[in-house]
Amino acid sequence: MSMQDLSTPGFQPVAPRQRRAVNGIVPALICLTAFAFLLRLYGIDARSLTHPEVYVPGIELIPGHSVPEPRLTLPDMLWMHYHDEPHPIGWYLAMFGWVKLFGTGEVALRLPSAILGAASVPVIFLLGRRVWGPAVGLAAAILLALHGFHLLWSQEARMYVAGGFLSILATWLMIRLASDRTAGRGAAAAYIATLVAGVSTVELFWPLIGMHVLWAVILLPRDPATPRAGLFAASHRIVGLQTVAIILSAPELLHGVYRARRGAVEPVALDWLREYLSFGFLFRSTDGAAGPLNIGAGAGLLLFTLAVILLFLALRAPGRGAQVVAPASALPVWPVVLLAVLASGFMVWLASIALHRNWALYLVATGPLLALTLPRLAAAIDAAATRFGAFDAWRRRADAPVVLIWLLGLGAPLVLYAAAPIMSLLADRAFLAFVPYLLLLLTVPIARLPRDGAARPVAFALLVLLGAASVPYSWKMPGSPRDYKGLVTQMAPLMQPEDLVLVLDKRWEEAPLFYYLPDARYVFTGYADALQKDPAARVWLVTWTSPFVPVVNDARRAALAGYTADAHVTALRASAELFLPPDPGQARP
Repeated sequence: MSMQDLSTPGFQPVAPRQRRAVNGIVPALICLTAFAFLLRLYGIDARSLTHPEVYVPGIELIPGHSVPEPRLTLPDMLWMHYHDEPHPIGWYLAMFGWVKLFGTGEVALRLPSAILGAASVPVIFLLGRRVWGPAVGLAAAILLALHGFHLLWSQEARMYVAGGFLSILATWLMIRLASDRTAGRGAAAAYIATLVAGVSTVELFWPLIGMHVLWAVILLPRDPATPRAGLFAASHRIVGLQTVAIILSAPELLHGVYRARRGAVEPVALDWLREYLSFGFLFRSTDGAAGPLNIGAGAGLLLFTLAVILLFLALRAPGRGAQVVAPASALPVWPVVLLAVLASGFMVWLASIALHRNWALYLVATGPLLALTLPRLAAAIDAAATRFGAFDAWRRRADAPVVLIWLLGLGAPLVLYAAAPIMSLLADRAFLAFVPYLLLLLTVPIARLPRDGAARPVAFALLVLLGAASVPYSWKMPGSPRDYKGLVTQMAPLMQPEDLVLVLDKRWEEAPLFYYLPDARYVFTGYADALQKDPAARVWLVTWTSPFVPVVNDARRAALAGYTADAHVTALRASAELFLPPDPGQARP
């Protein structure tokens, strides 16, 4: 972190006293980031792998029987992902390379989430510092480092914490581009790359881009001296950068339309919105497989009330007053037009190899060409806004970076909540792309406290206590709805190499078992015939139970008629029964 990051053009000069404070913040931030990483490493392999985690490519599974199929080569991974996986491909591509280097152990699979979770801490500090000042940046960094819900997903081999990291990085880059004339091509390229990477990581990055575009269109000035001729000259340069990012991201939009389905999301309820506003699911309640977990109605209401009060106080807290600046030059036109044509052609090919929805995908393939109209559309909206005197006056005096954080922390989540009845959107884990902005808003009132006296230290202490209380709570949160790891741990001392293991064929709930028990002699179908072919083998019946179905009776149990139950081990919603074969002289019924 350079001193340029801490004293940016557009801000007031840093006084000697403030500079000493800044110099003290840097080592504190380094220690906080290291602590956040160690916290995310602690117990990272304690929970069993979940079925979605097994979708990481490169894991050895059982061909023809597991869901998903093993994807050990890049062509297999690309084909399976395009046709079968609804999530964006970027995370899986990155993980494919990661496992080639570091293997598929539990720690190796989950380590990228822990790294990016800890890396989010300094980035949220930089963002908070740029918008409100170092006090807000540090407060938000502390809260994110300790945030139990963020900690939970930093220990899963999923894409959501990566999406949150890319979200705040993209926003920091955009604000820097908008307020710092020294931000050059490197920052512009990084902004485009971060937006494309974000869209390729989590679906809810599209609403974030939408808010970025809305902010740029409404609040960023165009240099009046710049002629309006040319595709990009009519609007701020950032709108042009966003246009390029949308063109490059459009193939992922086509994939999303192709594989769109009703997802495993939370129902639309006010409780969901209350828990989001309560410090970003800090104490997320659950009725999961391990039983209900919550902090109680009274504590939940108190936390929500505190959050609402802090948000109202944040409304009155001014930012640092960064002046957004007009760009020095517009993007070249023809390279971007060529890029749009190439992207559209690639998407037409993707639509042609799809197994269904082809005509809808052909329509989506026009997206890169339509994106070329964004700069002109932005200019038209800007011209229309000037006709509304009150609105035009507001946007000219508004603190643009502060408005952006409000759009991302509250605006986008509220829009998504309103759209949830018609679309599967309320996956709390996916909202980690917006939680950091809510944390910034909730910590803004700290900046209004006097620098001298006890008020600010007390506020920071209370913030630490609140975050720290969520850590042990997060350790109680269930990971997988079934404890595959715990079940196999109990089975292993009892197993013999020649044992048969009866499982269901091509069922997604079986896949993590194959990860933890890869070398077993599995029987997927024709259970009775398999037992007759190997009459001396001991047999394991592995089933996935629930409070509603404590004992699973199916064709596997029927095939074991005449066998003697010898051992029974259980874990969370998991059961493994060991059966001994009948005596050789005993006829089977």
